[in-house]
Amino acid sequence: MIKFLFYTNNQTINKNAIIVIVMAIISGIAASVIATIITYTAELVISNSSTSIYINLQYFMLIFVILFFSKQISLKYGIMLVEQSLEHYRNMFCNNLRQSTLIEIEQLDQGEIYTKFSIDTKKISRASLSGIRTIQGIVTIICVIIYVCFFSFLAGCVFFFFFALGYFYYKLQYAMIIQTIETMTQKETELFDDVGHILDGFKELKLNYDKNNDFFSEYVLPLMIKVKELRIAIGDKYVDISVFCFYLLLHMAIGSIVFFMPVEYSVASRFKIITLSAFLWEPINIVFSAIPEILLAKVSIDRLENMMQSIQFTQESQEYIFKEDKSIHTFNQLIVDNIEFSYTDNNGSQGFNVGPIQLDIHAGEIIFLVGGNGSGKSTLLKLISGLYTLSKGKFRLNESDVDISDYRHFFSVVFSDCHLFEKPFGVPNISDKTVNDWLQQMEITHVVKWENQQFKYSGLSTGQKKRLALITALLEDRPILILDEWAAEQDPEFKRKFYEELLPMFKNDYKTVIVATHDKKYYSVADKIVHMQYGKIVEKGLY
Repeated sequence: MIKFLFYTNNQTINKNAIIVIVMAIISGIAASVIATIITYTAELVISNSSTSIYINLQYFMLIFVILFFSKQISLKYGIMLVEQSLEHYRNMFCNNLRQSTLIEIEQLDQGEIYTKFSIDTKKISRASLSGIRTIQGIVTIICVIIYVCFFSFLAGCVFFFFFALGYFYYKLQYAMIIQTIETMTQKETELFDDVGHILDGFKELKLNYDKNNDFFSEYVLPLMIKVKELRIAIGDKYVDISVFCFYLLLHMAIGSIVFFMPVEYSVASRFKIITLSAFLWEPINIVFSAIPEILLAKVSIDRLENMMQSIQFTQESQEYIFKEDKSIHTFNQLIVDNIEFSYTDNNGSQGFNVGPIQLDIHAGEIIFLVGGNGSGKSTLLKLISGLYTLSKGKFRLNESDVDISDYRHFFSVVFSDCHLFEKPFGVPNISDKTVNDWLQQMEITHVVKWENQQFKYSGLSTGQKKRLALITALLEDRPILILDEWAAEQDPEFKRKFYEELLPMFKNDYKTVIVATHDKKYYSVADKIVHMQYGKIVEKGLY
C-alpha cells in the first residue's frame, strides 16, 4: 500500500505523499497532546488547583486548531494522492495494454481485466483513506503510551505488552486471511465471467430450458455459494481479530492497570491513566476497522501488479510496436518470402501452424484469399498487416527487406469481428461531404448520421457495421485495403454491388485490395486467387 501510494514508478517519492505523512503525524501528535491536556487539567480540577486551567484552555484551543487543520489537510491531500496514484496506474495499464502484441491481448481474460480495472481500483481507493487515518491513529496511540510511560512506567509497559500481543496475533492471522481473500477474489472474477456468459449467451440459454438450468444450477450457483462461504470465512477472521485486539486487549489493559496497580498510586494518577485509556478508544477503533479494507486493497494491488507484469512489453516488443518507418513513401510491391507462424498455448506448446507462405502482392491488384474455415486465411492477413510476429521468413517491400510491423501505416483492415469507434480517430480534416457520399454509397444513411465529426447510430446489423467499418478504413486512405470475410453478412444485392462496383472502384483508385472470401460466384473480379488449406497455399491462380 505504501509503495503503491507514495512512490511514482516505484522510485521517486510523491511530493503529495510527504504532505500526507507529515500532516497525518502532526494530527496524530496533536490528538495525543489534546488528550494529555484534558487529563492534566482534569487532575488540576480534582486537586482544586485552578491557577493553570485558563492557560491550559489556551493550549487546548491552539492544539485543537492544529489538529483540525492537519487532519483536514492530510485527508484532502490523501484523496488527491489516491486519485493521482490510481490515475497513474490506470494510465500505465492502458498504455501497456495498447502497446501489447495482438497475441498477448488474445490470451487475456477480459472478465479478469474488467474486474481488476474497476472493482480492485475501488477497493484500493477506499482503503487508501483508511490507511491515512490508520497512520494518524497509530501515531496517537504511540504518543499516548509514551506519555503514560513518563508518569507511570508500569502502566506504559502494560499498554505496550497488550498492544504488542494484539499485533503478533494479527500477524499470525495475516497469511491465512490474505490467502482466503485471494481465493475469494479469484472466485469473484469467475463469477463475473459467468454473468458475462449469461449476457453474451442469453439467446442460446433462453432457447434451451435444460441448458439454462444446467448452466445456472451446476456452474453459476455453486460458484456463488463458494464466494459466500469464502466471504463468511473472511468475516469470521475479521471478527476474531477485532474482538481479540480491540475489545479484549483494550479492556484487559485497562483492567490490569486498575486492579494490579500498586496501592501507593494516587487517585489522580489512576484517573489520568483511565482517562487516557478512553482517548485510545477512537484511534484503536480506527486502526482495527481499517484492517479489512487494507487487506482487501493489498490483494487488489498484488493482482494489478501481476496483471501489469503479464502485459509488460519488453524493449524488443516496444521497438516492434512503436517504430514506424516513413522512408518508403509509396507502395509498389510486397513480397511474402516463405513466412511461417505457429500458435502456442500458455505452456509454450505449439498449435496450429501457418506456412511457409510465398506470395507476391502488387499495387492496384485485387487478390482473393479463399479456403475453408480454419485454413489460416485470417492468420495470414494478420501476418501481412504486421499484427503477428513471424516465426520464420521475411517481407520485401519495394525490393527492400523490411520488418512489416514498421509499415503498418500502409494497411487499412476490416476484420470479420471488426470494432466500431464513434469517430475516425487519427484521420485529420475529414470532409463532411466525403463521409456523407460514402454513407450514401454504402446505403446506410437511414441508420447512420455524420454529425460533429463523428458517427451517430444504434441497432446496426452485422452487415451494416461492416459497411461503416469499411467507410472508416477508406477515410484512412492507405494503399493496401484488407477485408476479412467482409461480404459474408451482406444481402445478395449489396454483395453484388461490393464485388462488381466497389472493388473495381477501389482498383481504379490504385488501391491494393486483399479479400478473404467464400463467394466463388465473383472470383472473376479478382486479379489473383490464392487458395489456402491447413495453413498453406495449395494453389494460386490468375484471372
